[in-house]
Amino acid sequence: MPVCPNCGSQQPDGAAFCDECGAALGEIAPSVVPPAAPPAQPIPTTVAATCPVCGAPITPGEPFCENCGAALGAAAPISPPQAAAPVPPYSAAAPAPAQTPPPYGGGQGGGVLVCSSCGAQLEPGSAFCDMCGTPVGAAAPSPPLPTPTPTPPVQPLPAGPAPLPAYPVGTAVQGRLVVQGTNATLPFPPGKTEIVVGREDPVSGVFPDVDLTDHGGDEGGVSRKHARIFIQGTQVFIEDLNSTNYTYVNQQRLTPGQPHPLNSGDEVRFGRVKLNFFA
Repeated sequence: MPVCPNCGSQQPDGAAFCDECGAALGEIAPSVVPPAAPPAQPIPTTVAATCPVCGAPITPGEPFCENCGAALGAAAPISPPQAAAPVPPYSAAAPAPAQTPPPYGGGQGGGVLVCSSCGAQLEPGSAFCDMCGTPVGAAAPSPPLPTPTPTPPVQPLPAGPAPLPAYPVGTAVQGRLVVQGTNATLPFPPGKTEIVVGREDPVSGVFPDVDLTDHGGDEGGVSRKHARIFIQGTQVFIEDLNSTNYTYVNQQRLTPGQPHPLNSGDEVRFGRVKLNFFA
């Protein structure tokens, strides 16, 4: 086995670089056991000026080539060799790897050490590749991270329309009822926060705010306390007070006890008496 001229460690046959320190091993001659000289043939005293195997100059009288270890005297001298072509870092028989392999094999075993430069398999514990001299710990540069796309700022939603102002608590109901057919106007009493519409009955002590007795209340089926009109928030409401013949707004019958919005110009019917509300 060849020995590294730099650190003195033994290297495997065929290695071009030391797997301990990375030194080039090209100048180290492989260990060759010289064949035993036949006893019948004496060593010739005259030898060729160059080695018949490698062409290196030799010292007269040496039985073996100092460069390659070949036996001298038995072979005929050869012409000086021509300049050799430069040797690539990897074997010419094997194509260059398409991509840089990882330092360690990615198979099921996961324990094969591979050179990150030439892809050659390394001996366990090697610090340098014995084929190209690349340090085993050298890692390929990682690809740059993609630049994140900036997120556009969130635009605030447009503000909706301003809410209508609510009536102050305790606001008096303002408006009037106009009887259809006669156009009689029945104004709401001032300062009242609730207007009761019905039919007056002195015997039972019922005196509504809007009395429909003289406007067809008796024959029209108007109850003594038929409905009430009041303000809640920003809206005027009307509520049926469980009357006998019901209350209608724009021909829609109201559910007793449930307030219903009342807008200016709406038709209101108490029993069979029809009126229009105006704010």
